[in-house]
Amino acid sequence: MKFPVLSVTLFLATFSAWAQTPDTLLYDTLRTAVVSTTRLAVPEHESVLSVSSLGKERLRTAQAQLTLAESLVAIPGVVTLGDANFSQDLRISIRGFGARAGFGIRGIKLLLDGIPESAPDGQGQVDNLDPAMISRLEVLRGASGGLWGNASGGVVSLGTEPVPVEAGGFAEGRLAAGSFGLSQVHIKAGRRWEKVGFVAGLTRQAIDGFRDHAAMRNTMAHTKIAWLPDSSAAWTLLLNYSDSPRADDPGALDAAQADANPQSANAANLKFNAGESLRQGRAALLHEKKWGGRHILRLRAYASGRDFENRLPFLNGGQVTFQRFFAGGGAQYEWSARTAPLRLTAGVDYDRQADHRRRYQNIDGQRGDRNLDQTETFAGTGAYILGRWSPLNRLTLSGGLRLDAVLLRVADRFEADGDQSGRELFRQASPWAGFLLRLNPQLRFFANGTTNFETPTLSELSNNPAGTGGFSADLVPQRTFSVEAGLRGRHKRGRFDWELALFHAVTRDELTPFEIAGQPGRTYYRNAGRVVRQGAEAGLNWFPARGLAILLTYAWSDFYFERFNTPSGDFAGKQLPLLPRHLGHAELRWYHRSGLFVFSGVRFSGDFFADDNNTASVKGWALLKGRAGWRHRFGASTLEVFVGSDNAADAGWYNSVRANAAGGRYFEPGAGRSWLSGISLRRNW
Repeated sequence: MKFPVLSVTLFLATFSAWAQTPDTLLYDTLRTAVVSTTRLAVPEHESVLSVSSLGKERLRTAQAQLTLAESLVAIPGVVTLGDANFSQDLRISIRGFGARAGFGIRGIKLLLDGIPESAPDGQGQVDNLDPAMISRLEVLRGASGGLWGNASGGVVSLGTEPVPVEAGGFAEGRLAAGSFGLSQVHIKAGRRWEKVGFVAGLTRQAIDGFRDHAAMRNTMAHTKIAWLPDSSAAWTLLLNYSDSPRADDPGALDAAQADANPQSANAANLKFNAGESLRQGRAALLHEKKWGGRHILRLRAYASGRDFENRLPFLNGGQVTFQRFFAGGGAQYEWSARTAPLRLTAGVDYDRQADHRRRYQNIDGQRGDRNLDQTETFAGTGAYILGRWSPLNRLTLSGGLRLDAVLLRVADRFEADGDQSGRELFRQASPWAGFLLRLNPQLRFFANGTTNFETPTLSELSNNPAGTGGFSADLVPQRTFSVEAGLRGRHKRGRFDWELALFHAVTRDELTPFEIAGQPGRTYYRNAGRVVRQGAEAGLNWFPARGLAILLTYAWSDFYFERFNTPSGDFAGKQLPLLPRHLGHAELRWYHRSGLFVFSGVRFSGDFFADDNNTASVKGWALLKGRAGWRHRFGASTLEVFVGSDNAADAGWYNSVRANAAGGRYFEPGAGRSWLSGISLRRNW
């Protein structure tokens, strides 16, 4: 492995959940964050896997609260693209997994309050999630099929605003405005009685966008109701709903167009009125029961519906509608030994998804004749067992095994071109193991070997290059094995913590995107032979003085096709597109006792490629951001005002790049210098 010496001298931010309450903004002592994405909750610095977490203060203070990309820049090894194109939606890559997504989040498991937000087939969107309601974010970096099954090359777990823990309540309002027509209104309230409590929020937001034909309108509602009949049991009901009647797609440009007029939209996207609209709702029920000090039972059930319409910038099949319903549940039992430092957990997950997909002619934005009508079903069942054992005070061993069975079925209802109905069945075992060695009270060494697999999504399978219905032939799941080793350290008085992680992963049958001329915006897929991902992630949280924090992250990546022979050529030895070799983030945060605060940060990306053949090179960029504000408590009320700027140096950059796009239309230019301001008021009682 070709790790540069420089990488081991830089720093990875694990970002403990510091300053998580609005009036506790001091950094003399680092908090110990407990992470749950590992399915056995452990302190972050005691995990045998690479996990990073961010608390409420880091997620919300002086943020636009428009997309998760605002916060994910603080997690090493995470690449975000497309957060300004609300039709294609935010794309997230963790250690190179998820980069191939034509839209939305792919290959990354997305959880909200422990409930899968990703559809069972692995396709996820965050257009229905309200960042203003998120109070905690965890990212499990690395293959985790042994924990979460299909499409878990990494895990992003979000926790919403908790129900008040003590009797009483609160109400909060927030207004924000910014460049390119950004406006946002958010209201939230919560209340706790003796055994029952709730928290609810509503957000309405709109933006016209930096580019032409890039507007978005969205309304989101979220409710959490908790009932605690006694100290050993809890029931939680989760409800959310999103209505987005407009999300325009300006499309991608070629290099000459992007240079000449970066604010312009692709002509075809204007002609065909490219964009989407959606409505989505979800209900979930969680139950936790503890007894005997050694036993915990967790049950979950959920159901979600999504009504979606999409207009693509071409005629044939250029309008897509589908009604998606997915639901599932699970049970997990956890046991702790009475005398030995041993914990075991076992569980089962079941998830089912049904998409009724139709395609129509797109006649200059108007719906024409139907040319596809089919129902696609994905059903997955997984059973797992995990353990954590400390045979010595200095040593902890962890590991587990998960077995998954996945059934995919398509029922063709459009018989004018024949019957393309069919089914496929996949089975997969995903073992993993790791250990943690405590070298001294402040220093930890960890290592693990993990696996994961990833089936094609229903959307990927239904995009059939043959031009007919049914599923695309010959697509098979990709499979990955990875190894990782790292060090974590922390100052005994809480002045800093740091982490370094090295990883190497090999994927067989990598699912890789391509486009066909004449159908821009529709992405097809094929299996690559073998892909290697290796890299280093490093960073530091440093608190040199009271109220001052310096936060640094850096990731070096070397992701390439080891074998990949296609009709377009042999791409062996080529770098994977969209993934920079160098990626980093540096941030300075200062708080004063008076309530004044100032943040300044820079995010830099190295060069990368836009195509498998590495002929289209994309230059890197650095984005400077700043915030200043004031927060003050007036009795039971807290007022916060802030102003800020993104891309303060007015750098040229691309908000998104579309891999292997036809006609060289790779580029979606990002906004220049922009401003943001906001005010919020919270009242407790």
